[in-house]
Amino acid sequence: MSMIAVASHFLTGLGIAAIAALLYGGLLQRPASAAQKRILMATLFSAASVAPMFLSATAAAGLPFGVGNVFVVLAMAYGGWWTAISTILVAAAGRFWLGDASGLLGVVLCAIIGFVFARVAKGRAISLGMLVVAGLLSTVALMVILLLPLQTTLNAARAVMLPATLAVAVCTVLVGQMLEVQRTRFRTRETRASEAATDPLTGLLNRRVFDKLGPELAEAMNWAGQPYSMAVIDIDAFDSLLDSHGRTVGEQALRHVAAVVQANVRQTDMVASFGGQAIALVLPAYDAERAFGLAERVQRAVAEAPFSIDGTTLPLTVSVGLHTPLPRKEGFWTALGQADTALNQARAAGRNRVEVAI
Repeated sequence: MSMIAVASHFLTGLGIAAIAALLYGGLLQRPASAAQKRILMATLFSAASVAPMFLSATAAAGLPFGVGNVFVVLAMAYGGWWTAISTILVAAAGRFWLGDASGLLGVVLCAIIGFVFARVAKGRAISLGMLVVAGLLSTVALMVILLLPLQTTLNAARAVMLPATLAVAVCTVLVGQMLEVQRTRFRTRETRASEAATDPLTGLLNRRVFDKLGPELAEAMNWAGQPYSMAVIDIDAFDSLLDSHGRTVGEQALRHVAAVVQANVRQTDMVASFGGQAIALVLPAYDAERAFGLAERVQRAVAEAPFSIDGTTLPLTVSVGLHTPLPRKEGFWTALGQADTALNQARAAGRNRVEVAI
């Protein structure tokens, strides 16, 4: 095993890693279901873990650690459980195919290092320092070379052990940095998109997004032959609250009500700021009875949730207007108008109640 063969192996692996990192970035942005993304992510990391072995099989068979093993180390942190398990199994199968027992043990050691690294990095951005530590830990996998015949071990140690150790650490850092750059870009785009789609005061969807996505959701329900319901929620006596306690307290009250509403609906329900103190809901797959039950639950939850300012609890209630459109016979905006009319009826009937459009 010569220095040229080892250098060629690592350079080939880095080229593959760069391509894999670009594909990783594209995969993060790909519009796909969670299951599809898991499958694609596992496929990508698994392929990257074995490609360097077979493109430079001679050098790979003589080293218990190659660039492919970097993906074993990083799979859990960047792809999750399914990706980690798939990558470990495929990398181990590749080593087995090459008849490389020491390399097989190297995969196992890298998997252990990867799980520990993912545990430490969970919920945090992966810094350069963390990758350096992971790179240094990854060099432990090279120690399995001691399992080779003594003469082979001595020859390998004299020829390539030091540069291979440095290459392992550097490759781990470089590949990790490439993946982290792609993930950071994706998260930045997600954050910007989220900020553009939400109301800065309540954190709910803003009116512009509601006007665009609401009709699309209603149309999807119509095509699927499923019911949907519309609701408009308004804070009772909100103007009096502003007059008595000021705009800052009014904004806190609106945030409080928005949080209570959000806590009582499903993730698939659309909840949006509707101007002023109003909140609009689109409830997919809710028939009239189920929607009424939800509206009553929200109305009671707001009334029962304490809203305190400087140690003083202020009473807050909401009125709710509700409408379940006739399937494929009422347009989105007509249905919304009906819900708004029902809200006015709730206000006129004494507030802190739910009214259904007739």
